[in-house]
Amino acid sequence: MNTKIEKISELSTLMNKNNAVAYDLLRLFGLFKLGSLLSRLSLEKQQGVRASDLIMALCLFRIHSESIYSAYNKKFNDLLQVGKNCFYRMLCRQKMDWRRLLYGMVLRYRAILRKEKVETDTPQAPCCYILDDTTLEKTGTHFERLSRVFDHVAGKCVCGYKLLLLAFFDGKSTLPVDFSLHAEKGKKGDYGFTAKERKAQYKKKKNTPGYIRYKEADESKLEMSIHMMKQAWQKGICARYALTDSWFTCESLISQIQQIGKGAIHFIGLAKWNRTKYRINGKAYRPEEIVASKARTQTKSCRKYKCQYIGVNAILGEQMVRLFLIRYGKSTRWRILLTTDTRLSFVEAFELYQIRWNIEVLNKENKQYMGLGGSQSRDFDAQIADATLCFITYIVLALDKRFSAYETMGAVFEERKAELFALTLWQRILPIIVRLMESLAEALGLYMDELIHIFIQDEARAEEYKVMLDALEKHKNRLAA
Repeated sequence: MNTKIEKISELSTLMNKNNAVAYDLLRLFGLFKLGSLLSRLSLEKQQGVRASDLIMALCLFRIHSESIYSAYNKKFNDLLQVGKNCFYRMLCRQKMDWRRLLYGMVLRYRAILRKEKVETDTPQAPCCYILDDTTLEKTGTHFERLSRVFDHVAGKCVCGYKLLLLAFFDGKSTLPVDFSLHAEKGKKGDYGFTAKERKAQYKKKKNTPGYIRYKEADESKLEMSIHMMKQAWQKGICARYALTDSWFTCESLISQIQQIGKGAIHFIGLAKWNRTKYRINGKAYRPEEIVASKARTQTKSCRKYKCQYIGVNAILGEQMVRLFLIRYGKSTRWRILLTTDTRLSFVEAFELYQIRWNIEVLNKENKQYMGLGGSQSRDFDAQIADATLCFITYIVLALDKRFSAYETMGAVFEERKAELFALTLWQRILPIIVRLMESLAEALGLYMDELIHIFIQDEARAEEYKVMLDALEKHKNRLAA
């Protein structure tokens, strides 16, 4: 077996000329200088094939929706001059610190934007941390650290992992910064498997960076969330707000977030409608008691989002918070939007919280296009490697989108571009679609975020919407030409 990759740039000859995504990925990897990054992080292999070449090839395979085995059989081996086992060994490499590499890619992404002076005069939203978890379902029971986890989308327990993701929104792009894979012990503490099934699971001894990820599988997701945000802050990836859904919103998480950066980060998230008590003017109230006492005198209407809300300052534990109790249309259901930034108005807090949906889209795109969670390796290190490669590829594509979709025209053409887009069918029909969705949500008694979540999770509907949006996009391009 020849263990040298020669002329890695010649991989472009294997690409379909119409596949601009793969071509741009190959070109943009040069900007990230992966080999230099790995050497600086002391992650480059000392013997055999360079880790940078293997990682770039694995990302290219992923773009083509090819497994290592299928890529090997389709003669990628003739160009790469390596056997498929080199790739398998790379994925299972216990000494590879994939977390450092992912952080390095995010930092390099930001350095590229600064170097290229990719800026516009348009205002950006504040930088935010976004936390969310998603299920990586597996078929079989022999995977290392596998357990039965509850899938909120399917509404049942499935075999797999829970991926906890920390994403960073820089005002325009959403980047995966850090993640951990978790197992759930369950009420009986048996991870949902019999003793025989647990014994048959793949195991190995560890004393490497991979062992840290191995131990994280049993850590609390709340504790890991704080740990990841602290680490991101220390590396210079700083945010003004932390956004979560109702599962993460609790007194302990909020208080620990406030300690990061000496109170520089504010929390915004939905709160559960439960028996949690909030102190207002020295008296403790449950959510329904706040509505009962404030509804008649303090209810306000928001025309922009067609809802009613009650805004009130309260104390949760020892932390001052601002609550917005929200009700849409004729619905009798109220929801709680909670923030530690008491200066925010309702519209400002609501629009900041909407940024959280970016992580839902990020997870959806990685599963659908990058194969996130598709690895069938029993090795836990390989599962970590597979998820990291998905996110690395996503970061490179995000840079391509940043260059092509946002920044190519320059400040001189910004005003002309806005005038042109205002005249297109695309710009005219978007408000109509929004109004239709609002009317549909009101008729079904749902909130807009619930309706959007249904659309995102429904594969068949998503394809239909994509066809419709593609047709509108083509029509827009013809008008612009």
